[in-house]
Amino acid sequence: MGSSAKRKREKQRDFQKPKLKVGKARAKADNFTNTSFRSKAITLPTQSLHTTAPSTASSFTHHLSLLTHHSATTRRESLSYLKTHLPAALSVTASTTPNAISNLPTISSLISSLLPLILDPSASVRTQLLTLLVHLPHTHLVLHTRKILLFVNSAMTHISSDIRMDSTKFLDWLLGASGEELFSAGGWGVCLRGLCGCLGFGGTAGEGSSVIVPKVQDGKAALPHLAVLTKVLEAGMVDRQDVEGEVGAGDRRRRPDGLHASYEVHKLPSRSNVYASLGLFGTLGGVYRGGVLQEADPEDRDSRIRYLIGGPGRGMFDSLVLGLERLKKGGGEMGRAAGKALVVLEAADREGGSC
Repeated sequence: MGSSAKRKREKQRDFQKPKLKVGKARAKADNFTNTSFRSKAITLPTQSLHTTAPSTASSFTHHLSLLTHHSATTRRESLSYLKTHLPAALSVTASTTPNAISNLPTISSLISSLLPLILDPSASVRTQLLTLLVHLPHTHLVLHTRKILLFVNSAMTHISSDIRMDSTKFLDWLLGASGEELFSAGGWGVCLRGLCGCLGFGGTAGEGSSVIVPKVQDGKAALPHLAVLTKVLEAGMVDRQDVEGEVGAGDRRRRPDGLHASYEVHKLPSRSNVYASLGLFGTLGGVYRGGVLQEADPEDRDSRIRYLIGGPGRGMFDSLVLGLERLKKGGGEMGRAAGKALVVLEAADREGGSC
């Protein structure tokens, strides 16, 4: 009789709700297993026991490899490290044999790792990249101008509006770093076509296609493009007296005392391929087209003006003038910026017509 009542109470216990009391832990289940453990030391089999920090060369190599990481934060932090340490290391090795004693990455490999980030989808990564490029010595970058311009042009024609908006920032930096070297080997037409695309001046006057003028709400995006366009036009077509080795029609510099009056005429040229416009070393098909002598890629101020005013870039010139005039009529800050670029184009047009 007693055992029957005991079994009955045990069966009812499964259906009773436990009473919880404040300050007391809840009763543990019957099948509870304690998995906690204590350890006095943790040993890692691959733990490094070196007391010295990694070398500078290995750190640079490590951070350059992280520039292709899937995380934008990692890419940005690697660029931040390179911005802090790389310019100083390059300036130190410049006086000695570059990259030979210090085992630093070569400039070619460095440029190849950095340039794809111009097209990075993350705005913070592009901003950090531009900060790094600004701090790099310009002398190391001049030889890679053509390669850099390819990526800048890809950014100016990119499908993403954010990348196109930042593209002219890189073009502005490249113009300051390379100067007129940027316009050689076809760079003059590449820069102007890219800027026309960023501003929406895609049409060409006389071909039946209209010029797309940025809307008022897009003024914030158009203003930086207009500023860079003015800098490019001034650097390519304005006769500056302080440019070494180039004498224009209005140059009034004093020649060194004791030299002949025609000293400037007989100086060594400051640019390569001086006689490219004569077509002496090109193929016959490349010199004549339709019985007309074709001019080579513009490499000096006069040839750039001829290219834009009376050469292959005339349609682009008409598009720029038409688009800038419409922006100027709109007034405001964007109208003033467009007026500055128009002044340079009109001056070049007058000089090109007088030639």
